[in-house]
Amino acid sequence: MPRKITWLIVLFFSVFTVVFLGSNQPSGEKDFSDFSDQKKKLPLVSEEVSLVAVGDISYSRGVEQIVKRREDINYPFLKIRDFLQSANLVLGNLETPITQGREITDFEMIFRSNPGTEQALKQAGFSVLSLANNHTPNFGEEGLKDTFNYLAGAGIKYVGAGNNEQEAYGPVYVEEKGIRFAFFAYNDADVAPDSYEAGENRAGTAFMRREKMVAAVKEANESADFVIVSMHAGIEYADKPNESQISFARAAIDAGADLVIGHHPHVVQTMEKYRGKYIFYSLGNFVFDQSQSQETKEGLAIRVCFTKNGVSKIDLLPVVMANFAQPEVAGESDKEQILKRLDFPLANRAVYSWDNDAFKKGSEVAVYTEDYSVGGIVSKEETADLDNDSTSEIYSLKNGLLTIMENSKIVWQSPDDWWIDDFILADSNSDGISDINLSLWKAGDFGSSKPFWVKENDMDVKNHFFIFDFIDDAMKQIWGSSNLGKPNCEFQIADIDNDGKNDLIVIEGDYSQKPKCNGNYVAVWKWNDWGFSNEWRSEKGVFSNLEIEKNDGKSYIVVDFF
Repeated sequence: MPRKITWLIVLFFSVFTVVFLGSNQPSGEKDFSDFSDQKKKLPLVSEEVSLVAVGDISYSRGVEQIVKRREDINYPFLKIRDFLQSANLVLGNLETPITQGREITDFEMIFRSNPGTEQALKQAGFSVLSLANNHTPNFGEEGLKDTFNYLAGAGIKYVGAGNNEQEAYGPVYVEEKGIRFAFFAYNDADVAPDSYEAGENRAGTAFMRREKMVAAVKEANESADFVIVSMHAGIEYADKPNESQISFARAAIDAGADLVIGHHPHVVQTMEKYRGKYIFYSLGNFVFDQSQSQETKEGLAIRVCFTKNGVSKIDLLPVVMANFAQPEVAGESDKEQILKRLDFPLANRAVYSWDNDAFKKGSEVAVYTEDYSVGGIVSKEETADLDNDSTSEIYSLKNGLLTIMENSKIVWQSPDDWWIDDFILADSNSDGISDINLSLWKAGDFGSSKPFWVKENDMDVKNHFFIFDFIDDAMKQIWGSSNLGKPNCEFQIADIDNDGKNDLIVIEGDYSQKPKCNGNYVAVWKWNDWGFSNEWRSEKGVFSNLEIEKNDGKSYIVVDFF
């Protein structure tokens, strides 16, 4: 062949490569590069820390009696502990000293609970307890000091009381996932005798001294990301806060507090948004032997979600002590009445629950902040020992890249041509082994795994669901989907139909929604030994913020919908 013809052929294929294959970069790589560039423009979604807060807790009088009859000190929390344990932190107001002593009879106005109460509180999930109230000092300094010792022995932090004034008025710091919280608790002088206040050399509680509170909150703001103030004040059984509650709570916000939580009235009172922060004037009773009215049997549990940027949302769970001294999720009519007492606009969320071989739709409520958003880049870190070598691995997801490290060395890292939206460590195929479950995007053909019903390879960037395990001390893929027909915007893994096996719960979107995935359906998929098959799909809508709640042993799908 003449050299001129050979040169022309080479030139033709060079031009073809540049024009049609994108310079020297294969089309799949070019598509993925463009895709990842778009993804990186999305806002970063930092990992949340959740705090559940509840109202008054008494383990005295009638509660102590029913605990003895049931022969189960955990009885009050049996139907609600799933919700409590779903949070990173749990805050409540313990209104009884834990100390030895005589039995407290009905209608007495001094309280005492037996040693062992602290273990029930710990098992229920409580991590911080306010002691600033009108009952923890009922058995004097000795009763208070016993309470401090029992709670400390159980690993529960307490706030608003101490061996002296400095301890009682000082903050309690708790750090979770890199976010530092400062807790304060105060007791209104109007509801307790002067002798209950801590002194220079006297154990007691912190009173609502505004000047002290303001100075303490301002100081704590220097070293904490969030400051939370607990307030025991108000008129018993009144449905609205009094001036003392309002002025103190607002002063706390003015000083820099991020959230104020009240109790003592024994009924749910109003909430308000003040200078962009939230005040719950009274969460009502949680565990208490007051059955004289429907209102005293009702309470409100709140779950506040914090990110590095602030409070993202607050979930509201109305509860009722339908069975004496045992809170459970309120029914529809009771829920409506409890939420009405807040006198505050609320957003609805959809709840799907498995009932009689079908999913039924219900609703919950929440409060959202102005800067709340979903659909950004997930950044999170988890620790687990999945290779069973007695040393935990660190699983870190940043900018679509998953890195697994052990002893400061990289064990595995996802390929550069993958974008991982999220990962969950869970037993998704119900074989008794925790897996690394990945929702990822990548370009490329099916290769040898092309299904027989697919006529030609799709080289576009598509969403996949992969499962990895540690096998012989190495990360190996044990299952991977082909290109999903509908991309997964979000996913969770839980036993949603209560059959003892985990399910894959997803919000499905559409490939036209790049780079942000806007959910169109909620779907449930079940492992069937060779892969996942679809069990259920919701009506079409706009869904986001997929969560799994568990109450009284049953799991529920909770999503925002529009």
